[in-house]
Amino acid sequence: MELIDLSVRNFRNLSGQVLTFGKTTNAILGPNGAGKTSLLEAMIVLGNLRSFRTTSLRRAVRHNESSFRLVGTVSSGGRTHRLELIVKIGSPITRTLLIDGATADIERYLQLFPVFAITAQDRELVTGGPEGRRSMLDRFVFLLRPAHLDQLRSYRRLLQQRNAALVGQSSDAEIEAWEAPLAAAAAAIIEARARGAEILAERFAEVFGELSRGDQTKITIEYRSEAWSSPSDGPKKVEDLYRQRYNETRTRDRQQGFTGDGPHRHDLGLKTAGRSVRYVLSSGQTKGVAAALRLATLAQVEKERNERFPVIVDDVDAELDGAALTLLVEHLGNERQLFLSSTSERVAELAGPRGCCIRLENGTRTPQEATNDD
Repeated sequence: MELIDLSVRNFRNLSGQVLTFGKTTNAILGPNGAGKTSLLEAMIVLGNLRSFRTTSLRRAVRHNESSFRLVGTVSSGGRTHRLELIVKIGSPITRTLLIDGATADIERYLQLFPVFAITAQDRELVTGGPEGRRSMLDRFVFLLRPAHLDQLRSYRRLLQQRNAALVGQSSDAEIEAWEAPLAAAAAAIIEARARGAEILAERFAEVFGELSRGDQTKITIEYRSEAWSSPSDGPKKVEDLYRQRYNETRTRDRQQGFTGDGPHRHDLGLKTAGRSVRYVLSSGQTKGVAAALRLATLAQVEKERNERFPVIVDDVDAELDGAALTLLVEHLGNERQLFLSSTSERVAELAGPRGCCIRLENGTRTPQEATNDD
């Protein structure tokens, strides 16, 4: 799979232009503020419908504009598709998805051009709260099992309904009516996530070992739910336990105004020598673990789908030292499209004779470029 070109309108500081890319390594070069990260962000938003820089896409709209539009030509499996995303600021913000000019549902759209990225924000996967790790795991499971998105939607809808009943002074019988389907939805999510976590742990061990040559640190990954329930109990037992738990905690949840148990509170535990990695690892090791998590998801999805996917590394000089960058490039090889942003011209050497160099100034591509990929 590759991104052939990208058209940008009113996104961050990028000027309205069409950018074309090489099939192998693309070096995105320029000084700070030139638009390098914004360009990579646009690629990620086009494919994944979310940004690594903000939780609200309204912040990506150019100042004094009311919308942005991204259009990309994607080649996959011998076929070419035109993806288009239009985001309009409003109350609420609206999003239009098009595939080859026709309105598309989100499940199909997200499967067509999944982008894998390594950015500075990835350190939050190791040091931050559980939200980022849950999101990463859910995306991983979705790319392996697209039905997971519908399961998540169902669970979140039922959770909102029970929460609304809790704060709306509904009767116990009215609240209980939401608890049986909520427990079933929770059990389905837990089963899918737990299996995904097992697969991810196996792949992570391989990738981390390759990227951290000489480092004997062992990292374990485990899906963490409530202490009174375990995914190993099986979905039917987990469902029964949640129905019982919701009944027992109804008074507490009324007082709090929300449901205190369920997959929306779970985590992906990362440990070394029995301790959380956030309290043990150095800054460099933290970056390595975060990168390995991203690349482990990439490796498994590529294996399942028998296809190579684009990889983005933002600000490679800051995120990876020379040795780590060399190992990363060796690991990724020349089998997939790679985008590396940097302020240093030395990164252009990584593109090689078959790669592409894109230089930006003030959000605009400069005339100087070298593409020998044809």
